[in-house]
Amino acid sequence: MAALLDGSPALVGRTRDLETLTDLLDKRPSVALVAGEAGVGKTRLARELLRRSEFRADNLLLGACRPAHDPFPYGPVLDALRRTGGLDPLGPLSSVAGVLRPLLPEIADALPACPEPLPDRAAERHRQFRAIRELLAACGRALLVIDDLQWADPLTREVLRFVLADPPERLGVLLTYTDTELPPGGPLESPARIAVGVPTVRLRLRPLGAREVHTLTTSFLKKSTVDIEFTRKLHDRTAGIPFVIEETLRALTVSGAPVTDGAGGRMLDELAVPAPLREVMHARMAELPEPAAALARAAAVLGTPAEAGTIGALCGLRTGRLCAALTAAVRGGVLHEVIPDRYGFRHGFARAAVYESISPPEREQLHNKAIDILGTGENPPLAQLARHARAAGHLPEWLRYAEAAVERAVGEGQTSAALDVLQELLDGPLGAPDAERFAVRLSEIALRAHRPELIGTLRGVVDRGELGRIARGRIRLNLGLLLARLPGRLLRARAQVEQAVAELADRPDLAVRGYNLLAIPLEGLTPLVWHEHWMSEVDAVFPEIEDVELRLALRADRIASRAHIGDGTAWQEFERLPDTAPTAGERVQLARLWCNLADAQSWIGRLDRAAELLAGGTRMAEAAGALFVGSTAGGSRLRLDWVTGDWNGLAERAESTQQRYSDIGPVVADAQLVRGALAAVRGEFDAAQRLLRATGLAKPQGAVLPVALSAAGMLTRVLLATEDVRGAAEAAEHGLRLARRKGVWVWAAELLPAAARAYALAGRSPEAVAAVTEFAAGIAGLDAPFAHTSLVAARAVLLEAQAEHERAAEAFDEAGRGYLALPMPYPAAVSAEEAACCRLAAGVQGGVDGLRAAAEAYARLGAARDAGRCRYALRELGAWRPSRRGRRGYGDQLSPREREVAAMLACGRTNREIAEGLFLSPRTVEQHVTRVLRKLGLRSRTEVGKQAPQKAS
Repeated sequence: MAALLDGSPALVGRTRDLETLTDLLDKRPSVALVAGEAGVGKTRLARELLRRSEFRADNLLLGACRPAHDPFPYGPVLDALRRTGGLDPLGPLSSVAGVLRPLLPEIADALPACPEPLPDRAAERHRQFRAIRELLAACGRALLVIDDLQWADPLTREVLRFVLADPPERLGVLLTYTDTELPPGGPLESPARIAVGVPTVRLRLRPLGAREVHTLTTSFLKKSTVDIEFTRKLHDRTAGIPFVIEETLRALTVSGAPVTDGAGGRMLDELAVPAPLREVMHARMAELPEPAAALARAAAVLGTPAEAGTIGALCGLRTGRLCAALTAAVRGGVLHEVIPDRYGFRHGFARAAVYESISPPEREQLHNKAIDILGTGENPPLAQLARHARAAGHLPEWLRYAEAAVERAVGEGQTSAALDVLQELLDGPLGAPDAERFAVRLSEIALRAHRPELIGTLRGVVDRGELGRIARGRIRLNLGLLLARLPGRLLRARAQVEQAVAELADRPDLAVRGYNLLAIPLEGLTPLVWHEHWMSEVDAVFPEIEDVELRLALRADRIASRAHIGDGTAWQEFERLPDTAPTAGERVQLARLWCNLADAQSWIGRLDRAAELLAGGTRMAEAAGALFVGSTAGGSRLRLDWVTGDWNGLAERAESTQQRYSDIGPVVADAQLVRGALAAVRGEFDAAQRLLRATGLAKPQGAVLPVALSAAGMLTRVLLATEDVRGAAEAAEHGLRLARRKGVWVWAAELLPAAARAYALAGRSPEAVAAVTEFAAGIAGLDAPFAHTSLVAARAVLLEAQAEHERAAEAFDEAGRGYLALPMPYPAAVSAEEAACCRLAAGVQGGVDGLRAAAEAYARLGAARDAGRCRYALRELGAWRPSRRGRRGYGDQLSPREREVAAMLACGRTNREIAEGLFLSPRTVEQHVTRVLRKLGLRSRTEVGKQAPQKAS
């Protein structure tokens, strides 16, 4: 059994809140009020705050309120003041402070003698308030922290209001409270009148988002990677509340659930309510009056947020009694207004804890009554009715409601909802025919969604061996299609599909979808001729297919696949298709076609088509509930933005997309390619090599080949930039070997010019000529403008290597015009620079102006290193042309060059690296860094990462 963990070693999602509190409470006097729901991390934030260096010299006075029927007056304040006994010395105290001797016997020796009690109780209480404030003032620079103020007694609230109205000048006050459990009037029962001029902040901590839950989980479990689907489900199940997340992870750790792989989500579904969460909910329920408790039990049976009237009808409460019960349940922290006018539980475990506390007879009665209440009306909630029917033991009604719920959800594009109901069906007491039918349906609908955890469900169904041959073949086929989406699973996927095709040998109308997968050429090193065999198998069966949706799916893949390999007839076939469809299934296939064809058009260089298709296909996918299609489109969007020069924020978007879709192989590959390309442009060559190699170059058997070949071209250029000519030639040779083995040369458009240059510089000119000749033959007659333009650029490289500089310059100009027409501005700028260098080598006019134009083109894109290289060459030529109006004055704003330096500082680059990246002298960089820090008002270069993006713009 795994040992219990102590909790997350890192504070997640609260950096800004922590900085805000630190900045405020470092001033004195000051007041901070931190609110949030139970478990959201208020106490943890306060604990982290007290560890900050800014408060190490402070006298820390800590108190916490406790839930109690008869709380001790001033309890948390007195707990805090007892700590003053360790202070030496205390500041001066008047005789008034003596009234605290009976309340603080631990520090009585430090207090004056106790004065005679006053006859008036109000006057005596006021004197106690004055004494408490005086003792706080005597503590010097101090920080008073009162936690869980919602449980404070009336006198504690009153004395805090007194102190806040005129706080001691060296006191900071931090109050935390659960705002969902407050008494009328707020945390202090009436508005706190904080003294005028005292810095004050009110924060409300929000639950963690999905990405923050992922970070918290990896930190808590001390794992480098955790299944992202698991953390998404964890976020949904816990509502992002840190306490609930950590208790859930503790329970899973004890159970031994493998949360680092796809099984974690399933274990989460089956996990019992962790004991601390159950105890919290039981305690809250025990505090409620019976009508409110009955309302909570009814809400637990309903299971989903509902209107107050619906919950009340289930437990027999109406009008005034219902309102009072609902108010008590909400104020008691049991029920929440989840969405406007809909009440339920904050997270799944809270609901489960209450549901488990209901006796079986009461549960059955409530479920039966729920069927009666929800079953009326024109559009009853079928999925809910199915769950109530099953819980009440009405199995025929359960099947009828559930099947209807699935088909309704599919028709409305609610793919995930349909899959949830199907999973519940397969987990239930089904007969063999029903189990077989629903398992097949689950496997079909799963193809529309991004739900990797379903692979385990389907594999379990197939392995149980209870299915007929045809059903098993259909499910296995869909399992293979799902596996093909995951990184590194291509060979397993094809094995499943080929086995399914054998099982469906006498049903080619069903097996054709397997033929179709095997016909798609994008991944792996299987030669194109093998895929073309399966394409012909699809074409042979296609006329016999009657299913309209399947026919459209097959046409979609045929069009996209043929477009990918440069077959111009694919676009003509696409133009003959309608852009709308009558059924939800057909609309899913249309969305898939548009997005996949957009990807193909982007690879061959039809970028205008790609952009239009991607925008339309994404809208179609969202409307049709084609969740997986919408996910994969994200990778195509990243790459399209890269090639068209839309680089603003692209690195961050690529990293975010890679994290979000870490289990979709093609999306990960696209994101790594774009991140590697941007790193190369920035001159971060080590990072660029790491990212580009990770795209599949090392394991091409399962790689997305267009991505891997493009990465090979970029890697070749990176190695040339580091003057590793031998390594560049090896990278180029590896890429060309992959293209040759696959037999799809249009995908090597990024690679060819770089390969030609690497071979030429390595003294392997015959191989350069052979590669260009082979590429030219491979793309002849194909619809691939990117490849044809790259062929022009590669031939220009050959001319340059033969010292035919004028002809090379003209060829580079032609390539640049071709790239701009696509439009692909970065290779266009590269071609412009190379043309200029050729003219300079030939000693003809136009070289200097061309180099200057290339520098400006690079600068417009944000390619600072490339622009710097051109400017450096101009300076070396003595051709740098300053403005006739003299240097522009930027005042306190950063100049363009200073923005480039600031951006590189923000990335952690050293002065030497900046000098190399911008082709400047170290002394010049030193001056730029000094000006950047001065203009941004910073003390060190490490602070630029926080400030530069805002001020540099």
